[in-house]
Amino acid sequence: MPGQQLIPTNLDKHFFIQPPADGMDLLHATDDVLHLHGLPHRPDPKLLPNAARAWLRVMRRIKRFVAPQLTVRHDYIFRPLRPARAAVGTPADADVTSNWGGLVMTDAPPYQQAWGSWTIPDIQVPPGGADPAYSCAIWVGLGGYLNDENLLQSGTAQAVVANGAGECFAWYEWFPAPPVMLTGFNVEAGHTIAVFVGAYDDGSSRGVVGMANLVTGDAIPMTVVPLPTVDACGNAVNPAIKAPSGASAEWIVERPDLGCGGPEKYAELPDFGEVNFTHAAAVTGVGAKKKEMMAAASGSKARSLKILADDAHTLLTDELSVPSIQVAFQQTASVQAQEKAAQNGAASEPNEATP
Repeated sequence: MPGQQLIPTNLDKHFFIQPPADGMDLLHATDDVLHLHGLPHRPDPKLLPNAARAWLRVMRRIKRFVAPQLTVRHDYIFRPLRPARAAVGTPADADVTSNWGGLVMTDAPPYQQAWGSWTIPDIQVPPGGADPAYSCAIWVGLGGYLNDENLLQSGTAQAVVANGAGECFAWYEWFPAPPVMLTGFNVEAGHTIAVFVGAYDDGSSRGVVGMANLVTGDAIPMTVVPLPTVDACGNAVNPAIKAPSGASAEWIVERPDLGCGGPEKYAELPDFGEVNFTHAAAVTGVGAKKKEMMAAASGSKARSLKILADDAHTLLTDELSVPSIQVAFQQTASVQAQEKAAQNGAASEPNEATP
């Protein structure tokens, strides 16, 4: 964009937009100054009251901009939605999926931007769990719903093993390219994170992501992301992706895929309790027809999503979208399988009282 300075990162074709100096009063910066640093201008509180509140909440808490090291990860893939087939008798008040729980909006495309905030949960291995591959991701995104294999997203990811060790990191991904970890940008359980994703409006069809930690006061410089040309497994992207998808906007807790090397293999979900997406909204339309849409309003084509286990019966998450998007942990597939095995074993044991 005119006047903006793009700073090369350690990753080819990924750039930081020159951030403001530490201590700059962002609340009273002019639109021109905010634009110079790639930051969203202050929405009109009369026309876009929810967006204005979200903007104020984030900008007043940013103390400094921290340029992270960009580290490509190959052990996780945060995929587009994968539909699941539910067995007869499974509740059908929402779309059931293999990997997404949350809310998706599709009723007013194209979507140019999406944002939201959440507090990172303190995840745990559920009772009876022994599989070390417990992990979940929480993110805001554009695209990736149903047959859309174009997904620009950013959020946090967590993993935990039975001995309590684990990790928590911030990331972004333009699927099918692999995820990029924001090394050096500290996030941990209890921190409230605000995320922005959108199209970089310079005619290049690139994407842009931003993230702020509202507890530490750190934010990453707005980051320009190139079109994905190679997927997470090293294959050329075909057909080519030409721009961020505007077909949907979503707020998701995901059961991630555990990387390349064969068929998709989804991690067990840890017990994350409940994740509440607040100030969740998207900008839709073009030109003078742009408008704000609150995700919790659940438009006519907004869909609640629940993760269904591989057994086609067990709901791993539950979701409620009023007044915020609330995604709640329900069960794990492994524990459910253990319970069923125990029940089947008890049913097959001979009755000693029977001659």
